[in-house]
Amino acid sequence: MTISQDERFLFDVAGYLHLRGALTPAEVAEYTRWMDEAEKTDVQALNADFPDGIKQQLNRPVSRVWDADPRFARFLDHPVVVPYLVEFLGEEYRHIDNDLYYTYPGYGGGHWHRGVRAHPTGHVVEGKFVCPMVKVFYCMTDVGPGEGEFVVIPGSHKAQFKLEYESRVDLPGQRIFDDVRTGDIIIFNEALIHNGRPNPSQKTRKTIIVNFGRKEAGVWRGYRPKPETLAAITSNQAQILSNENSDFWKEPNLPGVSV
Repeated sequence: MTISQDERFLFDVAGYLHLRGALTPAEVAEYTRWMDEAEKTDVQALNADFPDGIKQQLNRPVSRVWDADPRFARFLDHPVVVPYLVEFLGEEYRHIDNDLYYTYPGYGGGHWHRGVRAHPTGHVVEGKFVCPMVKVFYCMTDVGPGEGEFVVIPGSHKAQFKLEYESRVDLPGQRIFDDVRTGDIIIFNEALIHNGRPNPSQKTRKTIIVNFGRKEAGVWRGYRPKPETLAAITSNQAQILSNENSDFWKEPNLPGVSV
């Protein structure tokens, strides 16, 4: 299976895709049960193998979630997202980090950032994507206005001008994901400037987040999987988690990359 011409064009131009209704109701029900169990994880005990790693994690409520429950490894090669990951990262894409991520009521909002530098072509070279980092959000709750929405600046993966965005809530051209439904999937180039908005509501936004890189990518510090996790999952999932680069994540230098 390959992605459509329209999807390829949109990801090139905007830097993200919003796949509506990508997960079935049965999947959502099953994954919600997993989440209810995983959120009770003792993260200190989970990280006893590498205590320093916890400093690099979010744990809102659980980072390296498939070490807490190997069933979450399904999100490494979910059949809906695989064609997109292959298109943007190559057939031998690898895992960088992962989180069961909750935006709780009263959250004050995050900070605008990007995971890798912008590129003048948006990471397209000779007609092919060469993205260093692509993130997938499996959206496990509806998200409306004022509910801690995800927000991106479409096209900023190609931006060649700097913008001061420290302490700013809103930026020009932003796309606020205030129309998300449970079971949607958002895929985006990590060179996009993006953020999480404040959550003044009484709802908790719940997302399963997986960050992917190319074959040569290293894992993020604090997210290297446990040997017992690798033994408990499928061979394909274990391959995605078995980064050939033994070093921790470092952004590769690509020709023409912005400062």
